[in-house]
Amino acid sequence: MKKNTTKVIKEANQYLVMQCIQAFEPVTLEEIAEKTLLSRPTILEIINSFKEEGIVVNGGFRESTGGRPPQLLCINGDSAYAIGIDFEFPTIRIALANAKREIVGRRKILFQIDTQAEEVLARMLRELEHLLEEFSSVRPRIVGIGVGICGTIRKTEGRSLHITRIRGWEHVELQRILQEKFHLPVYVNNDVHLLALVEKKKYMREDNSDFVYIGIRSGIGSAYMYQNKLMDGVQGNAGYIGHTVLNAEGPMCVCGNRGCLDAYAGELALNRRYQELTNSENESYYTMRDFMKLSRNGDAVSQKILKDAAFYLGITISNLIKILEPKMVLIASCEPLKGTTYWNIMEETIKKYHINEMETKLELREAQLLEDDYALGACCYVFEYLFETPRLSLAIL
Repeated sequence: MKKNTTKVIKEANQYLVMQCIQAFEPVTLEEIAEKTLLSRPTILEIINSFKEEGIVVNGGFRESTGGRPPQLLCINGDSAYAIGIDFEFPTIRIALANAKREIVGRRKILFQIDTQAEEVLARMLRELEHLLEEFSSVRPRIVGIGVGICGTIRKTEGRSLHITRIRGWEHVELQRILQEKFHLPVYVNNDVHLLALVEKKKYMREDNSDFVYIGIRSGIGSAYMYQNKLMDGVQGNAGYIGHTVLNAEGPMCVCGNRGCLDAYAGELALNRRYQELTNSENESYYTMRDFMKLSRNGDAVSQKILKDAAFYLGITISNLIKILEPKMVLIASCEPLKGTTYWNIMEETIKKYHINEMETKLELREAQLLEDDYALGACCYVFEYLFETPRLSLAIL
């Protein structure tokens, strides 16, 4: 095993200081020392190098408690930019964000549900080109492209293995395609994992270190944050709950199995059931937001299928709680759910199938991330690599 060198330790300290500033800005040097346990001279040397590179700037002064007021340090938003892609389908969202994680440019692509894989990829690349043309002035400072993608992935290769909702989408080498097209580093991860990442960074306290994040999207996915670290799985597919089987003799799912959660509660299933129960040949595709609107307006069929979907989602969440025993479960949807019949049935089902002996005090909360900011998760993922975590050797020899 390789020994830690002075260079590796220096890189580790830089990473630690950068993560601290990103998480707590505006922050003083003394506060960084308190949180990182690094010496003041070490931090000062790192801060000075960051300032020389234009990454960190002075942000005014903290109110003095006696003596000279401490200098506040902030990230220079204009020092770096990242592109984020929230690849959900039939919606793809693209964002350009600065180093302060502020979105400065957006694109949104809406597809027909029967669009072929080649056209989906081609349109996404065209929209990325248009975004780069519009913001050509910051092009030299774009440090990478992040992609949060639905379906199964091979994260280590940047490959999208399969998306059941897109015809012909098989083993798409997203990382290679984007890198060759735009000559930027590309980082690929699960879409819901990246939503959980940005939710944590933007809206949650430091002590909220353990939670399950449920994303109700065109399909349903989840992410598990444990001790402030996302549990990815071997290839980045952990939390793939949309295709966990609830009833082996249930309705057929697009994945080829029967009785998956998505076969009861995913958008495709809701559309199929709606057409069956209304004897409709209307080929319009309704989103979760559309079904919630129909339900509020008194549509009895929408009300029924949403109640059934909420019940099966509640069953799935109850199972996750038994397996993971989290402190908190966050529910994310583009439509506010708390207080609706959908939310109430989901919550009642979770409680009904809870094991009392576990004595787990669970907090069920609605996520705060807005749909317009979904692609910010992929931008944040890029910034995680701005200073990559050095590979320290921690073994006792």
